Amino acid sequence: MNLVEQHIIGRDDPRFAVIDAAAFASKNLYNAALYEIRQAFIHQGMYLGYSEMDRRMQSHEAYQALPAKVSQQVLRQLDKNWTSLRASIMAWTDSASDPRSAAGGLLEYPSSA
Repeated sequence: MNLVEQHIIGRDDPRFAVIDAAAFASKNLYNAALYEIRQAFIHQGMYLGYSEMDRRMQSHEAYQALPAKVSQQVLRQLDKNWTSLRASIMAWTDSASDPRSAAGGLLEYPSSA
């Protein structure tokens, strides 16, 4: 059993402005890095991993708006998400092309359904 503690921070809490600014900056960094990754993938057919994105984004204002360790964790999460997406697509592609799977990976309903 995992014990958790919940803190509700409303707009009137003095910590709200700091948390909101950090969340906004991390969202901007995530989206800017995602744009770079997608453009490289679409136009050059290559995937930019974490180390390359960290190097490229260090001069970006969204990267500099956060502490370095926070920016690095945002980029690591993006790399993990992109890697997971690619693995899911590969698994789906492999199952769809497997002749042993029913209808190439598609669901088939019996005519009585």
